[in-house]
Amino acid sequence: MTQPVRHHPASFWQRSVAWSIDAVLVAPLSGWLAWPWILAPAQAWIEQVRKLLQYIGQTMGEAILASASLPQLAIALLHDPDLEVAVAAVRTATWAMAWPALLAFALTGLLYHVAFERSPWQASPGKRLLALHVADREGRRPGIRRAVSRYLAGALSWATLNLGHLMALAGPDHQALHDRVSGTAVVRNGGSRTTLPHWARVWLALLMLAAAGATFRLADAAAATLRTALEHALF
Repeated sequence: MTQPVRHHPASFWQRSVAWSIDAVLVAPLSGWLAWPWILAPAQAWIEQVRKLLQYIGQTMGEAILASASLPQLAIALLHDPDLEVAVAAVRTATWAMAWPALLAFALTGLLYHVAFERSPWQASPGKRLLALHVADREGRRPGIRRAVSRYLAGALSWATLNLGHLMALAGPDHQALHDRVSGTAVVRNGGSRTTLPHWARVWLALLMLAAAGATFRLADAAAATLRTALEHALF
């Protein structure tokens, strides 16, 4: 049995930075392709979330006027059939909005990654920036079937709640689940280091700041809607 590639394995963080760069490159195109199928569901999702938050705020206001305790309010919300209906509506709207974007991202990513991994680079732009490339067990450029199977097997790494990706933390080959399934490995170009360059650390910091900022904006908008509903119920 042929042994997996063992020379110059890429580190988990190198792979993570490379993937994030590729995702940022693929996302705009996939978003543009899916936009006609996203716009109406996104508006419906916003409306359903607004109704849910308004209902919770109104219920909280009524509980305050009735001098209900916090445990009583929690029990009432947990057993409120109208709240269950509102939550189900948000769940349905979320899926209706998400699936076109996810499908477009998956199909665009398939063409993107397979094309670049089959190129003389053997690497997507993100991997190339980190001096990485994809190879089969013998260190050669993967064939189209292997490249496609590697990409499709990536669904297993996501489906395991990213445990498949975390497998890349384990040495000596640092292979993720989809690498093991497809018989590939992400390896460093000769002479490159396992440590992240300074710009990659800055990139990760910016991504975390962007995620934190987006979370804060959503939380702030949700709090404003709840506050308005609560004030309306009280006054």
